[in-house]
Amino acid sequence: MSDAANRILEQLQAQNDLRMQAATDIAQAVAARVEAEQQLDQAKATEKQAFTAALKKGWTQSELNKIGSPSRRRPRKKADETTSAAES
Repeated sequence: MSDAANRILEQLQAQNDLRMQAATDIAQAVAARVEAEQQLDQAKATEKQAFTAALKKGWTQSELNKIGSPSRRRPRKKADETTSAAES
């Protein structure tokens, strides 16, 4: 193969290497997110079991609602989200 063809192939390979690195970064980020979601699901299940056990041991739902984590409540919408949606 000629030197010119080799240079072209080397340039294309270098570009492809950069693209594959980006694809690898995406794959790792997605895998980390999936793992975190699985851990969150497990933590939620454990929390639910703990609350159920507390009810069986005499706690009332009202009492447990007071000590529940903030994530058990619906998050409030930010003012920016509501105003930007109304403007569009």
